[in-house]
Parts: sequence; C-alpha cells; structure tokens
Amino acid sequence: MKCSHATKLLSEAEERQLTGRERLRLRFHVFVCTACRRFKKQLGLLRLLLTEASPKILAAVYASDATLSASRRQEIKALLRRAAEES
Repeated sequence: MKCSHATKLLSEAEERQLTGRERLRLRFHVFVCTACRRFKKQLGLLRLLLTEASPKILAAVYASDATLSASRRQEIKALLRRAAEES
C-alpha cells in the first residue's frame, strides 16, 4: 500500500467504517511506515483538539479572515513546484 492510499484511508476512517480488508492492510502499513504512523497520531491529536475546543474558540477560528500576502503565496507556490520537481 502506498502512503497516499494509507493517509486517504486514515482520513476516511474518521467518516466511515473501513472494511475488514482495508483495516488489515492499513494496520500493517501503519505498523511499518513511520510517516503514516505520525500522520495517524496527528489526526488523533487534531480530533482531540477539535472536540475539546470551546465553541467560542471555534467561532473565532472560522470567523477569522486571515489571508496570506501575495508575496508569501508566491513563495509557497515556488516551494511546492521545487518539491514536485525533486520527487
């Protein structure tokens, strides 16, 4: 199983029950893959933070209109292009 498929399944597991085969393959992949194991832990932490956050905090996050400057967006695009070219 590729990491892209594993991370997709880890995310989908938050929304639906995985099949037995999906769970087994995912469990094995996460066991051997450090990056996916870390991603799974991060998802768990995110779920915990969102469930424990007060409605006031969540409202402030959703109401914020913070945006990136045009120059910062260009920097990020350049970094993403370089990363894509290197892989």
